[in-house]
Amino acid sequence: MNRSLPIRWGLVVATLASLALIVALRRHEPSMDEKTAPMLIRGATGQTLEARNFSVKVGKLKLAHAYRLDPRTSDGPAREVKADGIWLSALAEVTVTQANGYVGAQLRARDGRVYRAAPADRPDLKGFNLADLYLVTGLPANGAYVFDVPIDALEGATLQFFSGNGAPAQLDHLADVDVGLDAAHVKTLLDAAVPMLDLRSPERAP
Repeated sequence: MNRSLPIRWGLVVATLASLALIVALRRHEPSMDEKTAPMLIRGATGQTLEARNFSVKVGKLKLAHAYRLDPRTSDGPAREVKADGIWLSALAEVTVTQANGYVGAQLRARDGRVYRAAPADRPDLKGFNLADLYLVTGLPANGAYVFDVPIDALEGATLQFFSGNGAPAQLDHLADVDVGLDAAHVKTLLDAAVPMLDLRSPERAP
């Protein structure tokens, strides 16, 4: 006569609950990209943020549809550099604190789009455009980062700064600066935006 073993329902329920918990934990486990993502440090306009190898302080913002620059030759015409969207310039002071190098920048839109700072030759304002400017440890550099961005990317955007002139490095600091780009501020900046901002040197400007 066969005798069936009694079912231990308590053990079955506990096992199923454990399995469900394991599956849920695995679903919520950070991905490798998330585990190695840059480490955000947050601040706002006018504050000095201290990252691993640099400090940054962001000042005034300005919009323009195009820039007028010095000619490439002494007797050449002034150059005009138009934005694909609109030019956003952000005054900043940056200092590398541990090793000589670069401090890169990008604008991160509210929807996640990222726009890198324009390279040093667009616009080529030597010593003022901080993009690709080689910095010496302990010596502050004052100038601006310039971004060519769509107008619809401005509202809610932040500016982000990182070591190097490539992309933000994994497991390194990424300074995220709230520059107050709410709807009202964006409207004020757009209303003040000029069709052509004259950035020629004083001896070249009329």
